[in-house]
Amino acid sequence: MAESKSGAGAWCRNRWHAARTSLTDALRGPGEARDGLLLQAKGAAAATVAWCLSSWLLPANVTAFAPFTALLALQSTVYRSMWDSGQYLAAMAIGTAVAAGFGSTVGVHAWTLGVLALVALVVARLHLLGGQGTQVPVVALFAFVGGGGRIDYIGPLVASATIGVCCGLAAHFAFAPSPHTATARHRVEELTARAQTLLRDLARTAEDKTGGEDEAVREEDWPRRCEELAAQAARARAALDREQENARLNPRRPWDSAQESLRRCHETVGMIERVGTHVRSIARALTYEPRSPSGARRPFEASVSADFAASYADLLHATAEGLELLAPPRGPDDPDRLRRRVEDAERRYAEVAATARSDRPGREGEWPVHGTVLVEAARILEEIKHTAGLAPL
Repeated sequence: MAESKSGAGAWCRNRWHAARTSLTDALRGPGEARDGLLLQAKGAAAATVAWCLSSWLLPANVTAFAPFTALLALQSTVYRSMWDSGQYLAAMAIGTAVAAGFGSTVGVHAWTLGVLALVALVVARLHLLGGQGTQVPVVALFAFVGGGGRIDYIGPLVASATIGVCCGLAAHFAFAPSPHTATARHRVEELTARAQTLLRDLARTAEDKTGGEDEAVREEDWPRRCEELAAQAARARAALDREQENARLNPRRPWDSAQESLRRCHETVGMIERVGTHVRSIARALTYEPRSPSGARRPFEASVSADFAASYADLLHATAEGLELLAPPRGPDDPDRLRRRVEDAERRYAEVAATARSDRPGREGEWPVHGTVLVEAARILEEIKHTAGLAPL
């Protein structure tokens, strides 16, 4: 019982801290927190105005639909609000048509209610209206049971929903959420910084192999860190998608330069996702330790040798510096310096590859793993060159 109370108390404290942080962020300046708070205020105002108008113009038995649809119309972006509102009104038209058809022909009975519900559910499963398809049976049952499918009831019902949609969209257009390209750019910069940290830590892992340090902890840690990078990339891409959607049909539409910035951010996220895949492969190779006796090992069971790891660490440091100088998504401040660094990294790659090939006859079993990590490093360099627009060297 005590543990349950302690868990509930911790949950309440976490919720309170999250709410306080969100409110602080909203008051501090423009951003997602302020947009969320503004969306809630617009929802309350739109629902109130919709209810007042429907109460003044329509019968009391349909006024509840106006504030409901006003809240439904207010989504996070203007484009999403327009799209969802259109789908909901289409679902309402289908649902009320089904109710009117049954009500005017066979009347209200238990068996007709069952058939109507079945028909409406089948229509909803067709996914013709996206997420609003589930509203077809709801509206059909409401119109059939509440009004018997009569036109003199369905007409005010549709009018009430239309009033709610208009109030919600009017509130959204009057105070449309502003595009936050700077926020999206900051998230991508944080993602790039994490990828740079992974590359530098990989280089230190390779350096540690020359000193014979225990790699057991690193071997367990790398998969988690790669997963965290992939999750952060997915969150950054979702934020970019929201910002791009926010620009559509938005009266506060950003300039073309902002659209170009979002496009570069998308390209950077894709690059980091691919770099993360290469990092995962390199980490697996650097931390792999064969468990079978040396005499019984198969060729692909060899680990990275200490002398190879020392030179490969320099290659990873050079690659990480190239990614840092690339400075996505805004682009390199000094393109010439970036080019020189990439050229230096490619020379380092050629030296490491040449050394690995010269050792191949006497150390045949190590070549597969050495070749793997070399190929992955070369692919990361190609990603940097492609993103920077550097010509092949």
